[in-house]
Order: sequence, then C-alpha cells, then structure tokens
Amino acid sequence: MADELTASAFRREVHPGSGDASHLASQADQVKNHFIFLDELRGIAALSVALLHASQIFGFGLSYAYLGVDFFFCLSGFVLANGYDQKLKSGVLRSSTFLLKRVVRLYPMIAAGVAFGVLASLFASTSSLSFADVSILAVGALLLLPLGFMVGQEAFAINNPLWSLCFEMAASVAYGFAARRRFHLWHEIAVLVLLAAALFQIVAIEGTIGPVGFGSWRAFFEGFVRVGFSFLAGVLIFRWQIHRRVGATPPQIPLFVLIGVLFFPFTVPREIYDFICIAIVIPIVVALAAAVLLSEERPFAGYLGKLSYPLYMVHQPVFQLGAQFVHFTDGFIPRPITVSVTVLAAVGVAHVLYIRFDVPIRAYLGRKFSLN
Repeated sequence: MADELTASAFRREVHPGSGDASHLASQADQVKNHFIFLDELRGIAALSVALLHASQIFGFGLSYAYLGVDFFFCLSGFVLANGYDQKLKSGVLRSSTFLLKRVVRLYPMIAAGVAFGVLASLFASTSSLSFADVSILAVGALLLLPLGFMVGQEAFAINNPLWSLCFEMAASVAYGFAARRRFHLWHEIAVLVLLAAALFQIVAIEGTIGPVGFGSWRAFFEGFVRVGFSFLAGVLIFRWQIHRRVGATPPQIPLFVLIGVLFFPFTVPREIYDFICIAIVIPIVVALAAAVLLSEERPFAGYLGKLSYPLYMVHQPVFQLGAQFVHFTDGFIPRPITVSVTVLAAVGVAHVLYIRFDVPIRAYLGRKFSLN
C-alpha cells in the first residue's frame, strides 16, 4: 500500500527564495490538495479490492478490481520518491533509518491483520485449517514469508492481502538502497523496459495478473516483477517530473479512468487488458492525479486515504466472519443486505483500528526511535 500522504512531504518543493509569502501559502495549499486527491484515489482502490473479495466470498460478479493493487504499487513508488529521493541521495537520511520508518508505518496494521486473520481462520465455518496450520500461517504472515505453501494453501492464506505488503516491503528495501545512487536516464529506461517485457511474459503465461504474487511458488516469484514494474514506474513519474509536464488536470479525468479500469463492465481477454492497464493506463492515472490542483477542501477524500490501509488489512477476515453469519441464518437475510452490512462493518472496524490502534502505536514508535 502507498504511504500515508501528508502535505509536509511536498512543502520542501516550495522555493523559500521567492520572497512572496502569499505565493508560498498558495503553493502549500496546492501541495496539500495534490495529496488529498491522491488519497481519494487510494481510498477508491482499497474499496475496489475489498469489494472484489466480498464478491468472491458472497458469490457475486466483479472482474478486474485486483488491479487496485497495481495502482497501490505505482502510487507508493511516486509518494516515496517524492518524500525521500533527495534525502537519501544527499545522505540526510540513512537507508537503515528509511527502512525503520517503513516498518513503523506498515507493521502495526500488519499485526492487526494477522490477528483478525487468526480469528477468522479459527471461527469461520468456511476455513478448513487446523490449529497447527493457523499457527504456521500466523508466524509466516508476521514475518512476511509465504509459509502458506507449506500447508498446501496460498502464500498468505490467513489474510490474503498480506501478500502485497510482503512485496511492498521488498520494494521499500530495494528503493532504500538504490535511491542513494545516481542512475543515468537510459539505465532507468532500460530497467523499466525489461520489467515491462517480463511482465508481458508473465501475464501471457498466467492468463491474468490476478494470482501473481500469492497463488503458487511460481506466482510468488513472479510477484517481484509485478511490484517491480509498477513501483519503479511510480518512482520515475516523480524523477522525470511527468506530473509537472502534463499541466493542471481536471480531477474527473484520473478519477473516472481509475474507476473504469477497476470496474470495467465488459468481458475482454484478461492478459491483454491487465498488461495494458498496468503498463500504460495506471501510470498515466498516477501522473494525471499528481497534476490535479484542487481549490477546495475535500474532507471525505482525506478520510478515504486514511482509512484505505486499515480497511485493506482487515476487510477479508471481517467478510469471512460475515459469511459465517450467513451460514448460521441459512440465507434468511437477503444477500445484498448481508453484503452491505458486512462492508460497513469492515469500514467500522478499520475506522476504530486507525483511531485507537494504528495512529497511537505509530506515534509511540516514532517517538521511541526519534523518527518524527
């Protein structure tokens, strides 16, 4: 998942030598609105993935929302490059400190996601896991290791969205050490092209990007290409300043394009659709979204951004427990009502965890390790 967006990360781009205080304030407001809109899209992507898992658990159709994860990877690369590129290159921030900041940012909700996954695995009637299997899966999930393959399951069967956090951390480690070095433009282009070619081959073999990263050992190792391309594309959007070259963009364009990608209503060859969306459309959406300048506050957008990561981490176990309720009532309550209530319950759990657990824990760890 992309890092939580804050206006302070962009403020350093406002040139203090301009001598115009009102101009600086205006630029800071525009910077804040940049992040608010990116938060809005991040929240929509998180909801799309949640609805995809709801469709799998409750049995209704939703096809391409798994591409929300690829949007997360691309957005994460852009946000981290914006926030840390210069600090890492200049030596102001050490790679080890950067990685510690990433651990503090991601791990509280990883732990919460594992805890909810354990509850769902032990009490949901759809689960066929033994206590020993659950223990192995829980340890593997906490260590971000694909131990699910050891018990004949998917990589992170205790809470499947954890697979993307494994690759998010891998991308963060690679970025934290590589960002300290200066690469020639053509070297960056060559790596991106090679990753695109590998991605095309993987999608052609698998028929879809959907299970890449967690479906099997082969799919797990293919996941490094999946995250590698999208994350690097996000980094290069920032480094090449593509979002500044396109000029001011109406927010409706990236918003509707992203919704169209995630909720495309027609059946098309997945291998072609997935590759075009990941290699072309999603990077364009990120670049256009970063070019949006908003003149008004969007509090709901900010809330969506804050809630996106907690929702992403706990929605599947909550849905599995909701399916248990359906089993007990023998389908007496209409499915649309059950799905709606379960989705709202997941949002409620995510809200409480964000306010009462994630924020306080991260604040405490930030003070303890002097990361603030």
